[in-house]
Amino acid sequence: MLVDTDRQAALSNVNCLFEPFGVPQHIIEALKSHLDKAPSENVVDFVMKFEHCANKPAASRPLTSGTTIALGYLIGGLVPLLPYFFVGPTQVYEGLYISIGVMVIALFIFGYVKTCVVIGWRGDRNIRAGCWGGVQLVCIGGLAAACAMGLVKAFDHISGD
Repeated sequence: MLVDTDRQAALSNVNCLFEPFGVPQHIIEALKSHLDKAPSENVVDFVMKFEHCANKPAASRPLTSGTTIALGYLIGGLVPLLPYFFVGPTQVYEGLYISIGVMVIALFIFGYVKTCVVIGWRGDRNIRAGCWGGVQLVCIGGLAAACAMGLVKAFDHISGD
């Protein structure tokens, strides 16, 4: 971490932070001198708050993020498999085609919603951008699925089965 290895470099932006507000140079230098003697965690907190405008994350954030990611993988893995529960053992290819369709629809919806959450829901421009976000996610997700299928075929060919 920069604060531990080169504290002066970490504090070099203090001038840039406070000069636009007309803070006198001697006060900025006093602040830098004080921070230079302060414990590392205080300097990190200062840099994060004033230079990066980032507050300390909530203590529950790792659990929330981990749960969200785990649920995303669970749902993202189950949705394309759902069609296989509704076809017979001799209808595997029908299940595959339905699964591909479900995957395309799910990726499009997710891409559309993700884009609209970021840029907004109203207006023709935002609707077009949401559709474009959905199309992009379908292309990227489809490419990822095709690569996975290609790898399975390649490994299957190599093993000689």
